[in-house]
This record gives sequence, C-alpha cells and structure tokens, in this order.
Amino acid sequence: MRIVIASGIYPPEVGGPALYAKGVKESLERAGHEAPVVLFGSLRGYPSGIRHFLYAIKLWRAASGADAIFAFDTYSVGVPAVLVGMLRGVPVVIRIGGDFVWESYIERTKDLVPLPNFYRVPRDLNRKERIAFKLVTWMLRHAQLAFNTPWLREIWQEPYKIDPSRTHIVENVIGERFDRASVTNRSLLLYGRQIALKNTGAFRSAFQKVRTDGVNFDLEEGMVPHVELIEKIRACYAVAIPSISEVAPNSVIDAIRCGVPFLLTKYSGYAEKYKDMGIIIDPLSQADMARGIREIADPVIHARLCANIVAYADLRTYDHVAREMLAIIQK
Repeated sequence: MRIVIASGIYPPEVGGPALYAKGVKESLERAGHEAPVVLFGSLRGYPSGIRHFLYAIKLWRAASGADAIFAFDTYSVGVPAVLVGMLRGVPVVIRIGGDFVWESYIERTKDLVPLPNFYRVPRDLNRKERIAFKLVTWMLRHAQLAFNTPWLREIWQEPYKIDPSRTHIVENVIGERFDRASVTNRSLLLYGRQIALKNTGAFRSAFQKVRTDGVNFDLEEGMVPHVELIEKIRACYAVAIPSISEVAPNSVIDAIRCGVPFLLTKYSGYAEKYKDMGIIIDPLSQADMARGIREIADPVIHARLCANIVAYADLRTYDHVAREMLAIIQK
C-alpha cells in the first residue's frame, strides 16, 4: 500500500507529531509499504490559511495513487488532509493528541483554564480561533479519528458533535526500557516549549518556596532534541510536567522508560493511568505543586515510585501504532 504521512514537523524538530510521523513511516516501510512524508517546510512563513492552501497542493500531488493519508495533527495538516482525501477519494486517519483551539486561546489570553473545563462555558474566541473550531469540526466529520486517550475523546465528544462510529483509540508508544544512569545530583527536569500552558512560572515559584524550606533540589530547564533529552532524564532525580493540561505527554512515557518518577498535572489523560509511578499535582495551586515537590523529594516515596516503574512491563511499539492505523482503513 501507499500511505502518505502528513505532518507539520519531523525530527530533528522536537514534538510528539514529529516522533510519531517518523516512527510510523519507518514501521510501514519495514512492512513493505510506501510511506512518503509531506511536511510544511518553507510554507510556515506564509500566513495561516494561505499556508494551509499551499500545503493542500503539496499533499494533493503526493496523494496521487495513495491508498490512505495518515495525518499527525488536527488543524495544521488534518484539515488540508481531509480536503485532499475527499477530492482524491482516499481515506484519511487523523491522529489526535492535542487541542489547537484551546492552546491558541491559552497562549493569547493567558487565561489558564484546564482543557476539561474549556468547552463547558462560551469563550471569547478571536476570529482565527473561531475559524479553526469550525474547520476542525468539519474535518472530524469526514475522517477516521485515532485519539491517543479516551480522556481527550470524552472532552471533545459534545463540543465537536463527534460521530462515535468514526472514533478509535490508538494509544501512545511505550518503547524499550533504558538503563538507569548514575544519579549524581538531585535535579528536577522541567523541559519543554516556553508557552503559557506549560505553567513554568508558577512552578518555579512553588519550587523556590520548597527550596527556602530546605528541600535540596536543582531545577533544570531547557528544550533539546529527543535523543539528548533521554540522556538527561536517565541521569535526573525526577521529571516535572506541571502544565495546565497535558493529554498524553511523551515526557511521562520517557520517564517510565528511564525508570524515573515524575510530577504530573492532574488535568491529563495519564493522571489516572500512571498515578502509581508519579505524584499528581494541581497546576493551579502553588501550594499543591510545592506539596508534590516535597513528596517526590522524600527518599521513601521516591524509592516506592521507582519500584512501581520497574514493575511496569508494558511494551508498545510504532509497529503496534502503524498496524492499528492500517486496521482502521481496512475495515
């Protein structure tokens, strides 16, 4: 089969869609399929709308003779992918692991509303966000939808009026485990994009309060390619994900693979699933984030979390993801 991979980013760029586009492409090719990747590339310099149109043209050309399109984003590549799929008569599977409208609203307004609460009341969306919401709603009605968690599917069910028969759960990869490196310091890793929803300012304040109270930790921040990030996680004491919301953060999976406990926002599709391997915190409460830092600094609690991670043996590869996405179009 010829499966076109639509993604806005690709390694060495950092982000979940980049990793999944590369991983699924390689898995499909190992299985004997063609899997060309279509990226935004230089189109990012164009205004929104124009770049979507130009990307649709790129995708139209690549989709000639295709059996399916796998899109690893909703608004940026998902909308053009559905348009091309309809015109070409090619089925489209959208991998859904985030919410563009919510992220855009948070970054613009700095109104730190958790994702589960976002659609419960009307929001003062700007023109771009209103258009994005309408286009995503249209897209969802004309594609097969591979959500990475039931948590996000439930949040989207009502506001986007999703047809349940179009929805599927294709969970994230949990790869081979890494050996734990020698921990030479008590560093708490706070790595990721510098955007409002990551909640880094409030977390820093909570961290400084804990340091003042005598907890001996170093807070390490930054953003590096994934290979380098894995090495940092292997050598750290714990990983912090204090975002206002995170659907299915790869940082949690990477921490588990490295045998490292984590602090995780309670507004996450992983908060319940992996609660025995990390400390769940309220990102809207500095006091609760401080409580989480103190708990994970406790050697007894830290050792218990590490033991739970070691006992967790689930393994899930990009081959699983690729097979499940292929199964969606083969039904």
